[in-house]
Amino acid sequence: MILINDQIISPILVKSLQELNVPVIKQGNSSEMPDGDFFSIINEHQKILTNSESCLALLESYAPNSVQNRWSKQLKDKGMFRQILSKMYPDYFYKVVNLDELFNIPVEEIPFPVVIKPSKGYSSVGVYKVKSADEWQDAIHKLSVDLLVIKNMYDNEVINGESILIEQWVFGEEYAVDCYYDHNGNPVILNIFKHLFKDEYDTSDRIYYTSKQVIHEIYDDILAFMHKFREVVPLKNFPIHFEVRKNNHGIIPIEMNPLRFAGAGTTDLGFYAYGCNVYKHYFEGTSPNWEEVLRQMDQGIYGFFCAEIPMDISQNLIKHIDHQSFKEQFNQILEYREIQATNDRTFAVVFFKNETMEELYQLLQMDIRPFIALKEMEHSRER
Repeated sequence: MILINDQIISPILVKSLQELNVPVIKQGNSSEMPDGDFFSIINEHQKILTNSESCLALLESYAPNSVQNRWSKQLKDKGMFRQILSKMYPDYFYKVVNLDELFNIPVEEIPFPVVIKPSKGYSSVGVYKVKSADEWQDAIHKLSVDLLVIKNMYDNEVINGESILIEQWVFGEEYAVDCYYDHNGNPVILNIFKHLFKDEYDTSDRIYYTSKQVIHEIYDDILAFMHKFREVVPLKNFPIHFEVRKNNHGIIPIEMNPLRFAGAGTTDLGFYAYGCNVYKHYFEGTSPNWEEVLRQMDQGIYGFFCAEIPMDISQNLIKHIDHQSFKEQFNQILEYREIQATNDRTFAVVFFKNETMEELYQLLQMDIRPFIALKEMEHSRER
């Protein structure tokens, strides 16, 4: 079955659902909630996919004792996830605290550099890299402000600031993976993207890209990690989106997002780059033929750009977005998706193709603000 939140939905997913014979449950208000008997068919062999982390609330409400819900809760919570991974990475530093404890923790106890973020989080909201003790107070203040700003924007299942994760900063290049474990527990890799950052402090999700080179440089490591992870967490028929960092010591996972692929439909980058329909592969139990994929891929660089409203701009103050001018910043657009969601700051997802990395870095440095028109504010005259 697939649990759908239609505020941000992929056109490729919609078309695939018309062809796939799987039950579809739409997340809505309480009057639209499905009959609880529908969830009674869930067992350990049931394939479940969501297109939004907010849909995990349906599992918690209607199938709280299911294997899928149990593993989802443990993987989604970054603190619990770190506890699970401690068997694989015993020397990795992490600590889970509440917001009050965060402000009172002795700074000399923190092995900088570290990252702080909500234990339950989404995208890059509330994620800060802290290099030294001098930056600590500023970072935790920014995090607390972020939590206030998004308090009524996301469901608790998506972002919850009740607990904060402090963890070791992992140096290296970052990759995102869409995958699933099949009915026998075998890992199947569907997508591999690379995360582009503009500087060492950047934690945004603005640009991910893929290419033949990206797949070559990390595929074997990802597959090896998935086999080892399966020994710790015995998943079956389970889709996952996760991110890792790779350095000279190997790879270390950053986070793991259960029962979904890359958010806001960005998983479709693989469809444009090498024809991978993740929805069909998962429900039909198939895998891309990666040798064939790499043979047929061209030398282009395929990416997606998540255009987000800056955190210091209230969505209520936005008059309109100049989508046409924004489109003109890209050399070759494969698809432009306007996003109109009340619970997300993304206003567009752009799938594009470039020939050089220089073009991606130019997009990474782009200032979004000129494309956002604000409503005129009335000011009272001084007397």
